[in-house]
Amino acid sequence: MDFWFWALIFLGLSIFFGVLEIFVPSGGILAFLSATTLIAGILLAFQSSPLFGGFYMFGVAISLPIFLWFVFKILPHTIIGRRILLQPENDPALQPNMELVALKQLVGKQGVARSKMMLSGLIEVEGKRLNALSESEPLEPNDPIVVTSVDGINILVRKAADVRVNVTTEKTKTPEPTIDDPFA
Repeated sequence: MDFWFWALIFLGLSIFFGVLEIFVPSGGILAFLSATTLIAGILLAFQSSPLFGGFYMFGVAISLPIFLWFVFKILPHTIIGRRILLQPENDPALQPNMELVALKQLVGKQGVARSKMMLSGLIEVEGKRLNALSESEPLEPNDPIVVTSVDGINILVRKAADVRVNVTTEKTKTPEPTIDDPFA
């Protein structure tokens, strides 16, 4: 038998292993076999003749992206695909964290410092006691404060007399204040 025949056999084996990988959990072994037989088929095609090897490579270059598109289209509907792919409605990690959403709504609200805040301390905003960080200066108990921003789980506050609310969104971010250069 000629090399071209074996190249076509290896192409068929590559397709077989690739389709089998979709339905059988193999930990990537079948995908590795599919890629290996595809490469072996390409080498055998070029052993047959450079013209046949060129047509073979052209066919592989056209059909491989189509096959991968087909795999990714079918995979979420298979038993294995449903087990390994994330389902947003079932995964708590993909759900919005309601506590962080509630903290973001505190920006601009006023409250009272409930403990001495050298850097961090206890505040009360809308009847809730929360831990917060002072942005500017130490705060005494019962000092009026305003929530200027929320960074992750850190609530940043300032004294209410020095209110400059820093409301940042994903699209617009307020620029940092600049200080005049004394040497200019």
